Amino acid sequence: MSFSLEVTNLSSEQISFGYSAAHETLIALHVLIDCKHHPLHIPWVINARKKVNPALKQEIDAFSIFYKRPIVTFWGLQENSTISDFGEDLNKLSCGSSDAFFQTVAETILGPKKTNQQQEFVQLACSRYPESKEIILALLEKPEQVKQRFLTFLEDFWKSCLKDDWSRIEELFLKDIASRGRKLMKDGPLQLLGSLSPEIDIHPNQKKAVIRRISKREICFEKDDVLLLAPSYFAWPHLFVSTHTPVGINYSIMENQQEAARPMPPEDLLKLFNALGDLSRLQIVKYLSQKPRSTRELAGLMGMTEGAVSKHIKLLKDVGLIASERKSYYVFYHLLEKSFSQIQSGLAQYIKGTEFMI
Repeated sequence: MSFSLEVTNLSSEQISFGYSAAHETLIALHVLIDCKHHPLHIPWVINARKKVNPALKQEIDAFSIFYKRPIVTFWGLQENSTISDFGEDLNKLSCGSSDAFFQTVAETILGPKKTNQQQEFVQLACSRYPESKEIILALLEKPEQVKQRFLTFLEDFWKSCLKDDWSRIEELFLKDIASRGRKLMKDGPLQLLGSLSPEIDIHPNQKKAVIRRISKREICFEKDDVLLLAPSYFAWPHLFVSTHTPVGINYSIMENQQEAARPMPPEDLLKLFNALGDLSRLQIVKYLSQKPRSTRELAGLMGMTEGAVSKHIKLLKDVGLIASERKSYYVFYHLLEKSFSQIQSGLAQYIKGTEFMI
């Protein structure tokens, strides 16, 4: 399953960059309570926990429904580039209505079409986030009080764990936006999306970017639509995707991607070479480099049976060199360009003697 972003009609002018200090704070809270899935930030988590007093720890647990997963988006980017500081973000939420506050939480948990089903919200939220039961019940009866309590809690966490580091993090954001902007102007939207995360595979022939997820959705951009991109210090190694209009992606800054990168293990490199060490499979790779093809088409081009082609396809797919996509009754195969670039970088690292570290 995956999200597919159809970018045929998406121009560079339709992509906006920005970030929200308060939303980044929510992502940091997500990392704090789920650090096993964010190993790069474990040193930060250890340090942050030392700064959290018992009262703040209690509030972190109570409000976990807001950031345990999915993360509630109170401060989405607008349709123009926005950079907002923490105080502006909190003031914006404070001035908003309590009904909108509740609806944002309910929509995140239930989906946009079920926000008025309060009983369903309570049942589902309490089953998923039992530690937040007090907050969940209060949201129905006293949403304004919950909102003010949330703002106080978020400010306390910000001052304790993030404020001192924010200038450094913000400098990384600005550097990343400048770099991504240059790539956008040089290579276009599709190549930019492919550079954001290993979770994104690009399909140039189809003008499509695929974000690997357990859910499935096809998102098409028209000429008036906007794609909002926000760098994140804490998102690594994941993407946080908002599929509501306008579509937004929180992606990890390049510095974190580079810091987390590891040379390809020699045994993995050997598997890739073994997969390519056959003339028929090399021919398949050549034909797929031209465009996606089915086994029937490949069999006709190569003078082989579909069964024989399928065996070669399976081996190439098992090592991650190609992927498949069903269209009507047919399955089409295409190359995964990132895998081939990893062969080049992995071989270079091995030859230079770079040692693989676990």
